[in-house]
Amino acid sequence: MSEPYSIEAMPQSVSVARICMWIQAVLGLVGLFLLFILLGSVPVSAMDGALVLALSVPLAMILLIGLLAMRIPSRRGWVRAFGLVVEFLLVLLGIWNLTDGLSFGNLLGVLLAAVVFAQLCRSSSAMWFDR
Repeated sequence: MSEPYSIEAMPQSVSVARICMWIQAVLGLVGLFLLFILLGSVPVSAMDGALVLALSVPLAMILLIGLLAMRIPSRRGWVRAFGLVVEFLLVLLGIWNLTDGLSFGNLLGVLLAAVVFAQLCRSSSAMWFDR
């Protein structure tokens, strides 16, 4: 017969990373929604393909972060790996944006991404994902 298996609780480091990822996704969607409202007043002739492409990249990143946050309970190794890569890139991009000028949005984005990256790098997170 099959042996019963124990279900490990999600470590606090993974839980904090997941909550921060959800906060990133929600704030990103709110910001993108507000940008779409702002662009609603722009004449249609001014909106070309480059603008649509420029807005689709942040949308794809936001959706990717939300997907990763949703898939964390699966404990798959690729979720942690993609999470580390995406958050590291967001930290680098955020630091680059901070050199242009300090703003609350930029600082919050860098801090959230750095917290997620640091929490996913912890040994408890690595052991939990490595089942």
